[in-house]
Amino acid sequence: MLSDDGVFGIIGKVLDGCALRQKVIAANLANTETPGYKRLEVRFEDQLAQAVESGRADLLDRVELEIAPTEGFAARGDGNNVDFGRELGEMTKNNLAFSTFAQLAALRVRRYRDAIGG
Repeated sequence: MLSDDGVFGIIGKVLDGCALRQKVIAANLANTETPGYKRLEVRFEDQLAQAVESGRADLLDRVELEIAPTEGFAARGDGNNVDFGRELGEMTKNNLAFSTFAQLAALRVRRYRDAIGG
């Protein structure tokens, strides 16, 4: 089981991943009409899950946020494979994840503050 430092490490890594994902989604949206543009995505969840399952907080530092082209998305005639509606859905999902983990971090900090303050 991970210590509180490990839990904060997980929360921090997810927040970092969500922040980077927001930038990547924004870039995808900005390039919706750019011929030949290939959709990008952020990957880190599998590495994060392995680090968590190991129970070793030190492995959290090794989790890398990877920006990679998305595989398996059909391209239009101009070679672009970005779907505006799908990107908006991904943005909504990402915002929800960020908000949830930010609230979780705030609750944990509040718990420590209450414990210290009596």
